[in-house]
Amino acid sequence: MINPSTLTRSSIVAAVMAAFALTAAGQSTAAEPMAKDKAAIEAAFAKADVNADGKLSKEEASALPAVGAKFAELDKNKDGFLSLAEFAVGFTAG
Repeated sequence: MINPSTLTRSSIVAAVMAAFALTAAGQSTAAEPMAKDKAAIEAAFAKADVNADGKLSKEEASALPAVGAKFAELDKNKDGFLSLAEFAVGFTAG
């Protein structure tokens, strides 16, 4: 016969492990943009990068008002330009 307290402990352990697995799975997919989104971000960056130097100046970023308005906030390393990674944080397709 199965001890009820053992069954309860096993159920709790299984539930906690399932919760951790679901949380980890949700975080990994949320942190990684889908391929379609990544392509849209890269295309918008390339279009805004008028001089094709691989970075966006404040003037280039202003072609996308949502990004231009947050330029200083997005420029994490404060070099006066947005890298693709910095740009991706502020980009919203639409």
